[in-house]
Amino acid sequence: MTEPAGGTADSKRMAPDLPASLESAAHQRIATAVVRARLVLIWEAAWPRLVPILCLFALFLALSWLGVWSRLADPLRYGALALFGIGYVVLILRLARMPLPTQDEALARVARESAMEHRPATAFGDRLSQPTDDPLTQSLWRAHRLRLLEKLDHLRTGFPSPGMNARDPYALRFLLPLVLLVAFLMAGPDRLDRIADAIRPGASAVEAPPRIDAWVTPPAYTSRPPIFLTGDAARPGSLDPNVPIKVPQGSVVTLRMPTEPDLAAEATTAAGQAIAFDAAVAAKATSGTASDATPSTEHKLTLAGDSALRVERGGRPLLAWSFAVTPDAPPSIELTREPSATQSGALSLAYSLKDDYGVLSAAATISALEAPAESGARPLVAAPELPLNLPRLRMREGTGETIRDLSAHPWAGAKVKMRLTATDEAGQTGTSAVTEFTLPMRSFHNPIARAVVEQRRVLALDARTAARVAMALDAITLDPAKFKTNGSYLALRAAYHRLTGARSDAQLVETVDFLWQIALGIEDGDLSLAAQDLRAAQEALRKAIESNASDAELEKAMQDLREAMDKYLEALAQEAARNPQSANRQPMDPNTQVLRPEDLKKMMDQIENLAKTGSRDAAQQMLSQLQQMMENLEASRSQQGQEGQNGEMNQALDKLGEMIQRQQQLMDKTFKMDPDTDGSGADAQPMTPEERQKALQELREGQQNLQKMLRDLQQTMKQQGMQPDGKLGQADRSMGDAAEQLGEGAPGQAVGPQGQALQALRDGARSLADQMARQNGNGTGTRQGGPMPGQDPLGRQQQGRGTDLGSTVKVPDAIDAQRAREILDMIRKRLGDPSRPLIERDYLERLLQKY
Repeated sequence: MTEPAGGTADSKRMAPDLPASLESAAHQRIATAVVRARLVLIWEAAWPRLVPILCLFALFLALSWLGVWSRLADPLRYGALALFGIGYVVLILRLARMPLPTQDEALARVARESAMEHRPATAFGDRLSQPTDDPLTQSLWRAHRLRLLEKLDHLRTGFPSPGMNARDPYALRFLLPLVLLVAFLMAGPDRLDRIADAIRPGASAVEAPPRIDAWVTPPAYTSRPPIFLTGDAARPGSLDPNVPIKVPQGSVVTLRMPTEPDLAAEATTAAGQAIAFDAAVAAKATSGTASDATPSTEHKLTLAGDSALRVERGGRPLLAWSFAVTPDAPPSIELTREPSATQSGALSLAYSLKDDYGVLSAAATISALEAPAESGARPLVAAPELPLNLPRLRMREGTGETIRDLSAHPWAGAKVKMRLTATDEAGQTGTSAVTEFTLPMRSFHNPIARAVVEQRRVLALDARTAARVAMALDAITLDPAKFKTNGSYLALRAAYHRLTGARSDAQLVETVDFLWQIALGIEDGDLSLAAQDLRAAQEALRKAIESNASDAELEKAMQDLREAMDKYLEALAQEAARNPQSANRQPMDPNTQVLRPEDLKKMMDQIENLAKTGSRDAAQQMLSQLQQMMENLEASRSQQGQEGQNGEMNQALDKLGEMIQRQQQLMDKTFKMDPDTDGSGADAQPMTPEERQKALQELREGQQNLQKMLRDLQQTMKQQGMQPDGKLGQADRSMGDAAEQLGEGAPGQAVGPQGQALQALRDGARSLADQMARQNGNGTGTRQGGPMPGQDPLGRQQQGRGTDLGSTVKVPDAIDAQRAREILDMIRKRLGDPSRPLIERDYLERLLQKY
């Protein structure tokens, strides 16, 4: 017989027992198993009561996200909410009345799950029913408790088993999470609002959320796509109401919503001030069939600054957006060099442009240094208009150049001020700093023509000088014998009588134009008039291309250009026939590139085809090339009388070209003498020390002779009034260093100074060529108008004439070629090594491929 623990003191004293430590450990194990068993029993009892609560909550969320509440009338919606509330109360009360497991139930769970004999967790708490001193009984009792103690390490409580399969045999509880996921995705960013619709008053089927469409259209010139504020395109979450939407300035927000009395849209600035919509246009919404279509209104708002837009219904906000507007900066334009003149007297402007979205147009505004109101002058002719060429339409950043022949304008030769203006697509303008210069004018070699042009400019700038100009014309015509033809004399007398008989400014303006025609006739006869007509035809075609003229207008402009070109070439031939000595002043090089009439015809046909096919930018660029070619041709013709003045410079350039070639040869030979570079090559014969010393001595003498030639050339240039560039002095010093290194027997150290001398010679030659070009350009500091030495009249490098000053294409010299051969030999050597990795050999094979 046993008794439970907790007997009398005498029984405890008399009953044999285990040590206290073992007793405490055993009771701790039993208590832990009991706690686990209670938790398992609580979960098994609570989970069947929690699942209905969770399912009911999931059903409520699914119905909310599917938009059911906004489609139900208030009685039905409130009734459904009441059913949900009653269900929640019943299920929560059922969960609250759940009984907690007792100690005996926990021990029974442990005994059942442990599946051990004698139920050790329960039996370990038993005691002897009667105290005894029998040794045998005590020994048996102690052995029994020790066996129970060993089994306490294997107590089990098992996993919870709520028995949901028996309660829900069709597994309907797993269907609700799937429905909840679908509803979550369908609700999108409106999830919280749809949940609030369950308790929000007035959310009935008749007052369902309206269909609202909104989008932002950036200006077309920004090339940015529209931004959709509603619909599926706006669902990824990028349109956070708290994060402003970045849009360029000038973007238009379009808001389309149903026409309802309580539906309103409001736009405000960042400071909270109201903004009026641009327009409200009635539109028909296509929602479903024609019978379901409801009238709607489109509101448009142009964003000029940071703004906010919201839509409300009965004072309740529905949608809201905020916009951060990026300002459209005005364009900028600046001259990259001072205004200059070509050889033929045309104005050349070089400038840089910049805009965030592209420059649409540019122009130069020319005005007098002193306003007419201040000086009291009465100009007959306004300042010339000068639109600027753009390298390409809507160019964001780059440089451009415009050449305009203003020599026929009455203001040519006058001191003016100019400001460049650039305009972008938004209509904003940017201006450059004011530049003062003298408008280039055509050079007249005939003194009578020069005097006529001067009086023409005086008359055009101030009508009050008409009487004084008439007196000057009368003085010019005092001696008819000075004129080659009677036509020029009679024309000047007619101009005199026009001035004296003029009664209006219009008649004076006609006289101004008449004086220009007279001056051209006196200077070159029909050739100058033909050149003037050719420039006018080129300008008319340029304007037609820029204004996107029709094909018929382009054909007419091209026909006028072809006729003007034919007349100009015919006049040029007649001039050459009348003055054969000017054409034969210098024999033509047989390798000179000649521009034939067939080439001009082909070029004009290509311009017309490009313009008609929509390649207007390419057509305009080719027209500029044609204009530049004709300017060079005109400049070379006017430059024939100046060839004698440039003879000394041409000779100096020829000598410098010869020095460049000799210095190049010396450097190649010196490089081959360097033993470290193995420049002698595989086929060269080895040299004895005596032969090497002799070769180095010859190189030194050759370098010293070249240095002496350079010094003599500098002295000659100074005597002829030319100013040698500092680069020639640098070349002299480098040659001396190279000769010193060669004298010390160090050719490898001499190659560097020789290369520096070669580069300094090339720089000095280019500087001398620029100086000659400035003199040919009448002091304008430009060489755009005339050909350089060694170029044909059209500005192209002649084959076999002139000296290559190293200013064009860099041709590999002997040193570069030798280094290239060494690199190829090394690549082939490594490619033939089988121990190289495969990836390296593949790479080396690609290096040897010829493209």
